[in-house]
Amino acid sequence: MGALRGLFIALLVSFTGIQDSGLAVRAEAAVDRSRIAGGRLGILIYSTKREAPLYEKDAKKVLRLASNTKLFTTACALAKLGADYRFRTTLAWEEGSGDLHVFGAGDPLISGRLYNDDPTRLFRDAAARLKEMGRVSFAGDVVVHPGIFDRVHLHPAWVAARYDQDAWWCAPVGGLSFNDNCVDITYAAGDRPGDPVKLTIRPDTKYVTIVNRAKTVKSDPAPFGFVRKDGTNQIIVNGELQAGTKPQLAWVALHDPGRYFGTVLKETLEREGIAVAGSVTESEAMRPEGKSSEFILAEHTLGDAVASCNTVSQNLHAEMILKLLGFRFRGAGTTAAGLEVVQDFLRTEVGVSDVELTDGSGLSRENKASADSIVKLLAFMRNHRHGKAFAGSLAVAGASGTLKDRMESTGGRIHAKTGSISGVSCLSGYAETPQGETFIFSILANDWRNGKPRDLQDALGELMASWKAP
Repeated sequence: MGALRGLFIALLVSFTGIQDSGLAVRAEAAVDRSRIAGGRLGILIYSTKREAPLYEKDAKKVLRLASNTKLFTTACALAKLGADYRFRTTLAWEEGSGDLHVFGAGDPLISGRLYNDDPTRLFRDAAARLKEMGRVSFAGDVVVHPGIFDRVHLHPAWVAARYDQDAWWCAPVGGLSFNDNCVDITYAAGDRPGDPVKLTIRPDTKYVTIVNRAKTVKSDPAPFGFVRKDGTNQIIVNGELQAGTKPQLAWVALHDPGRYFGTVLKETLEREGIAVAGSVTESEAMRPEGKSSEFILAEHTLGDAVASCNTVSQNLHAEMILKLLGFRFRGAGTTAAGLEVVQDFLRTEVGVSDVELTDGSGLSRENKASADSIVKLLAFMRNHRHGKAFAGSLAVAGASGTLKDRMESTGGRIHAKTGSISGVSCLSGYAETPQGETFIFSILANDWRNGKPRDLQDALGELMASWKAP
């Protein structure tokens, strides 16, 4: 068996240009040990120092990507718009009209993510600005303007797949988004068996109605969970918690992100002493033309949005970035327009043509590409002027995001994007050796019956990060 494997590696070196059979032997042995059977693998490990592949296995096979799709979305956005591109969400009003307008810019970061986990911080800052300007009341409505994007809040493929529309990872997409379009619910057991489960929501808003049917029990609790009725913001809490269960946090996605944004803005302003007499309404106008006063409510960079998108694999942020590309380069804030921009970038700038994309995040099962194309994309971005922002957005093994608890022995030398949905497990990124050599890699697994692709990914990652060339 060993002789046959040696012959295989020799042929691999001969026909693919692979230059380091030592690493190839070790990589092939790791694949053998993984015992992944009944599925499909696509693997490519490329050395930037030698400008040659070191190991490949069906690297041109087109496979499902899951969240590795985000690599294409975010790379295109950085290449086309730059890391310093700024989302500017604006408050505006016309003296005498009574209405307060908020114009969306497709910003995914209006939340507590950058503000010490304080989701309404920017709204309170706006109240302080209004007071400084002498505005302490508005006789009309809070008018939200989310029209930079279309009103298709949920991708049709997600609806067809019957994904949980109240799950944080399936949050609706809007031109105005707040707190990742979710409400945070902290839950804990009641003081004694028979008591209702304790619930606290954040932000504290009347946009959400909670129906608490969950109870505290002494032992053997029934399954506990949250259900939001489709088309509403009524959240039903079912099940049981065992007595003594400490506080835990859940995120529930809400319906109609623009009105959620406007409602919490209005409530926050009123708590801070800014009266708004009317209700929350919506307009499709996209610019504050004709308004006599305005200021920026929130301003964030694309680099920060890409970082949150890739490090923790935030689906909403990827979909918003995709629609932003459509708006900026096709004049339409739609998924279809954004995909046109990404595909044009891949064909004309990266030089790959086997990529099939349906959404920006990878939730759809129809996002596909080869390990070869992913490595070409990663190589392109490594040499791009925004390559540092791109690589810096990836999770670091043993340190951050979706890789925080993986490959802890690699000393932070692996920066990569994970991807996982049913029957799909992927890992692609950069690995640096102790000698400073950089490997670009992609490891894709689909439809396996036996074995654990994640264990194989970790084994190959540890091999690359510890490799010392002879």
